[in-house]
Amino acid sequence: MSEKGQKIMKNLWRKMDANLNEELNLLVLKGEVPSDICKKIINIVKDWEKGTVETPDREIKGERNIRKSDIFWSYDQWIFDYIWKYMDVYNEITGLRYDISGVESIQITKYEKGDYYDFHFDGKGSHKNVVNEKVRKISMTIQLNEEYEGGEFKVAWCDEGKLVTETLDKAEGTIILFPSILEHCITPVTSGTRYSLVAWFIGVPFK
Repeated sequence: MSEKGQKIMKNLWRKMDANLNEELNLLVLKGEVPSDICKKIINIVKDWEKGTVETPDREIKGERNIRKSDIFWSYDQWIFDYIWKYMDVYNEITGLRYDISGVESIQITKYEKGDYYDFHFDGKGSHKNVVNEKVRKISMTIQLNEEYEGGEFKVAWCDEGKLVTETLDKAEGTIILFPSILEHCITPVTSGTRYSLVAWFIGVPFK
């Protein structure tokens, strides 16, 4: 890596380390992705399809009042390259050091008025969640716009027997990274349209 590249990575490391919630291994980088990149990602969408929900054995099911949104799957290499460094630094500064070997197809999600995604896990790390012998270990979301109301990204966890929730920043370009076992949701959008990028970094099942 060039001297300039090393400097950029050191700055990114410091920035991410300063914004890490060590208790949850939850990282929020407000406004990290430039507006032009966010718009470029939205504009690659060709045809939307209805979002679905997977059961623990990965069988595709209907929404069952869990989710209402539209999605588009992207295989653009430049997006994979762009987001990988954030996952890589996150995996180190948290001390998780998961064995990550790839990333699933990038999902671009659209939530219009009334759309939502109830509390859920992206992956529990069990053998029942295996896709091509890999499981989801680290999840990433990028807020691609902010011209909407509602549509809050919330996380939930248990603290001394009590349910705790936190609403995360929704500024355009905000990157959110967290272990795929952390429960989270998108509250109903009340006006406008919410766009986001979602990625799941995968590896061999936990032992």
